[in-house]
Amino acid sequence: MPALKAITCRYLLFTLLLSMALPAAAAGKLPTHFGDKMEAALSCRSEWSNEWWRSYFRQYLGDPLRVWGEAEWFEAQNASLGGNKVSEVFVSLPSSGALMVGALIPDQVETVRKNIEASMGFAFVPLAGSYPRFLSKFGSVLVGLPNNQSKWYCARWNLGNRP
Repeated sequence: MPALKAITCRYLLFTLLLSMALPAAAAGKLPTHFGDKMEAALSCRSEWSNEWWRSYFRQYLGDPLRVWGEAEWFEAQNASLGGNKVSEVFVSLPSSGALMVGALIPDQVETVRKNIEASMGFAFVPLAGSYPRFLSKFGSVLVGLPNNQSKWYCARWNLGNRP
């Protein structure tokens, strides 16, 4: 019996060490749940925190490309979100006053809008302003950028009532 216990202990230790090594090895490879998690967050239909997304992006996308605009930006590996190919994803820094997760899509906002509405089944309404912006009933925002790209994001403002 002691030999069996020793083998069992070694097997359990090996399994534990292997499971700890797998997430690090997975960096740079999108998991199958990436699209579902991101679409839920971008459409403002899930709970999340910037710390959770920073950890998630680092695990699966590696180190950020840059820190800009109070956010960390990551290579999105051409993920498909809401019927659109995405070039980058971003999450706000913990020091930011916003809890924000978003995506940069290399296409015009009207095309992006139509793709999201067709694939996800909710609509955006235009917002007044000097540049194209759209809002969904869930609080999801689409912004048309001057370089014919679009940002799709969900933001929640930290008013002191959230961790």
